[in-house]
Amino acid sequence: MKRRIVKILCASAALLVAGVQGALALPAGTYGITVSKMNSNATLTDLQTISATADGTGKLSFLLSTLPNSDEANFIVFTIKDGNGAVVRRGIVPAPPAGDSNQVGINDLATDQAAAFIDAAQKAGSDDPILAAYLLTLLRSPEVSAADILKLGTLGKDAITGAGGFEDYIVTNGASPAKLAALKKCLIHNPDATKRTLRQFAKGFYTAVESNNATTAKDEMQKAGGLMADVFMDAAACADVELGLITNAHEAAGDAAGASGAITLGDPNCIAANVLTSIDQSMSAFNRKIGMVKMVTEYTNALNALGATGSQVNQFIAAATAMAQATAAIDAQYGEYFMNPAAYIQANGGDATTIRQAIDALYNTAWSTFQTAIASSNGEIAAMKATIMAVFPGITLPQDFGKFYDMSGTPNNWPVQQVVMVNWLMGLKMNGGSFSYTRATTPIPTMMQNWMGVCSNPQYWDKITCQNNGGTWTSQRRTYTTPSAAFNAYLGLQEDVSIAEMTKFSIWDNGNQPTSNQRMAAEQAFMAELAAIKANFVATKSAGGSSASSAEKSAVVKLMLQPQAN
Repeated sequence: MKRRIVKILCASAALLVAGVQGALALPAGTYGITVSKMNSNATLTDLQTISATADGTGKLSFLLSTLPNSDEANFIVFTIKDGNGAVVRRGIVPAPPAGDSNQVGINDLATDQAAAFIDAAQKAGSDDPILAAYLLTLLRSPEVSAADILKLGTLGKDAITGAGGFEDYIVTNGASPAKLAALKKCLIHNPDATKRTLRQFAKGFYTAVESNNATTAKDEMQKAGGLMADVFMDAAACADVELGLITNAHEAAGDAAGASGAITLGDPNCIAANVLTSIDQSMSAFNRKIGMVKMVTEYTNALNALGATGSQVNQFIAAATAMAQATAAIDAQYGEYFMNPAAYIQANGGDATTIRQAIDALYNTAWSTFQTAIASSNGEIAAMKATIMAVFPGITLPQDFGKFYDMSGTPNNWPVQQVVMVNWLMGLKMNGGSFSYTRATTPIPTMMQNWMGVCSNPQYWDKITCQNNGGTWTSQRRTYTTPSAAFNAYLGLQEDVSIAEMTKFSIWDNGNQPTSNQRMAAEQAFMAELAAIKANFVATKSAGGSSASSAEKSAVVKLMLQPQAN
């Protein structure tokens, strides 16, 4: 197809290649631009080579006669050579959908990222978009040598396509090869234009190049790197892959990456310490963000499944948006550290440990602010309790119903989404429907046994108080005996969900530091237990007997969990 690359003023509807301003700008002169298609086996087929002259700002404008679309290739490679034939810039961009266009900016970081991906792709023999996304996430520093680029290529191949790596984990733990293939395509092009893909990552570099300001360029490039968590989660939803599989697969990728030696200090294959520090911080930030994005996505989907509307949904969305903005600001604030840790420390003081602690503190603040922002008001809790008592006459609710206890033992109001879920269940009853639940039988984790059980003296509800007052404590699931079988079912369902969640967290008991394999196994077991709980939950929505959908039942179970950013 015909496509034109035009000057920046018209760039909104065209694919644009440009240099960077300031010290990184292309010197005045004539350059050769070769456009290549990356084939499925990662070999490159040159499509066209033309000449162009850098203007006074170091940018190039030129015409191209042919570019493949996303049905014909995953990636397009641009190679810019000076008059002596030396490569001065290289960039890679996802092929745009048919009839559409992408924006791309090529600078020194983009050049290094392209080199690392091309090397990894050719070692893997595949133009794998997951491999591209992984390396773009890892490499946010242009301070990387040619030798380290080759080591990163090997690392990426091992992490994504190697035994026990990302893709191996995905297909071994529930996603079909067809879904894995769909995940790759969705990273390039998502049919939902509101979702993020690698195109938005490329656009971030275009914005950086076009900005004419070194600070803005740095901020935009780091924001692009921070966007990758959203890109992966949106692609997973597009391909109908469990979001938990994606986060676990990244754990698996980290383990597989270690096989290359590229991230092991002292190993002859290890990359330079400064770049390794940058990669370590990039992945730490990515793992935090992908946990947050996963949580927001799952809770938003659950609210939508229950048809939630109004101020409570708006409250959750506003809180999630503010958290996303806060984490993007962290990427921008520490952009120079991501790019060159040693230079940042020299200019600002401190060391890698203190800077990482400062970054972690900002993420913790963003998370705490989010939790506060999604808390229900006292009035909303009171209204929910009044509805329950109206639907189930004779019910006596505990004084702390509608509250959860944080790690310090402080009671907090339920988040708005949990109130939405309870109100939805009450709505079923008011419409003539019903719900029931068959209790699970999985063991109660040790950490819960001091308060999950029954005392021979029923006025005591925890082990210590029970035994101190001469009672006998039996750790077991509680048998609820309110006047309503439906409300008893709700209480039992909530308790079993809590047991499943605490079982997942029990791998950290007694100060344990579980391995990534243990964390992945715990997450998989947790997902399986929630699926079993959902299967035992039966709900009808009206007197006519129409059943709650699978998505609605999943939403009820999800909204019984307190949000976790991991």
